[in-house]
Amino acid sequence: MSNKINVPYKFTSKEQKTINDNFSTHLDWGKDVFKTIKENIINHLRNEQENKCCYCKRELGFDIKEVDIEHIIPKSEYSKFTFHNLNLALSCPQCNTKKSTKPVLEKEYTQYPRNGNAFIIIHAHYDDYSTHIMTLDDCIYVARTIKGGQTINHCELFRFLEVMEKAKKFQTKKSPLAELTEQIRNSSENEVNDLLDAIKQKIK
Repeated sequence: MSNKINVPYKFTSKEQKTINDNFSTHLDWGKDVFKTIKENIINHLRNEQENKCCYCKRELGFDIKEVDIEHIIPKSEYSKFTFHNLNLALSCPQCNTKKSTKPVLEKEYTQYPRNGNAFIIIHAHYDDYSTHIMTLDDCIYVARTIKGGQTINHCELFRFLEVMEKAKKFQTKKSPLAELTEQIRNSSENEVNDLLDAIKQKIK
């Protein structure tokens, strides 16, 4: 698992000129002129993050809206950090939405912070993820530090436990055999033989 981004994206001189000529506030982030730059950022960070979301560490998709360029410090709060390479990471749209514009800094800053101590959540460039959060079965997130706990709360990572439970119920309902198997697990010894007979009938 990728624990942090070791090499931030480096803007070319041409890209930096495009930014300088077309950017003034965070609202400019959506301009078409930045499309290629965003694609280059995504391609670079996919490799750096081993194609995992910086917050939940689940696999990022390749279809439309299956990956977001995450602004660690919300661009709506600090426009000047919109294109700061240390403020950019990749996240799944769900984590990005849950985190939204929640505060991430210990205090206000005029310059971009130089280390992770300035942040109340895990910073994808500064912090080692596994130091702060332990994951179990890809759906349970356990905080190892206060910062880890804040990250879990900001992105509502506890949502994955509910997602997995819903998936299990769906799979059970989808397959009659799987449903009977689940019933066996929850049955007394006297009921097992009847359920096994039912399974045999399904197989015939």
